[in-house]
Amino acid sequence: MSAAAKAKRRSPSAKTGKERARTLLETTGLSRYVGFVLRFAHSAVWSDLVKALQPYDVRPVHYSMLLILNAAPGARQQEIGEALSIQRPNLVALIDEMEERGIVRRQPHPADRRSHALYLTNEGAALLTKLKQVHQAHERRLNALFTTEERQSLIEELTRLARLAPDISV
Repeated sequence: MSAAAKAKRRSPSAKTGKERARTLLETTGLSRYVGFVLRFAHSAVWSDLVKALQPYDVRPVHYSMLLILNAAPGARQQEIGEALSIQRPNLVALIDEMEERGIVRRQPHPADRRSHALYLTNEGAALLTKLKQVHQAHERRLNALFTTEERQSLIEELTRLARLAPDISV
């Protein structure tokens, strides 16, 4: 018997787990809350990006930092931490990891020897070139879901939501 025929023969109470979950969300009203739906959307988008970067042993935070250092060589650690909303202890560990991999280099800042400036290494620049292609493919998957106008509107609305947090600089 085909899957379609089995589905037709199922009683209404024999819903799949996914169908029961959807019914619960609709019944409780959770599926109508912006924050709730946004959490699921974030999870789906983030999972897709994490999966795309995984073959390079890179997380989105690594990619973000490489992009910043490519655009602003010599940026201070503190500036990067503020831009990415990463707390200092976590940032130091992240930079240590990236330095060990040979994709960034840290040196005293030329204007303020108390702080560190960060630079991409040649290996970091080569990795970034590959990661940009991976990220473009990820963005194409997302963009396929929207018209150009819908995408622009979505970005504007999400930016407005992000500004609810005073420490976010989007």
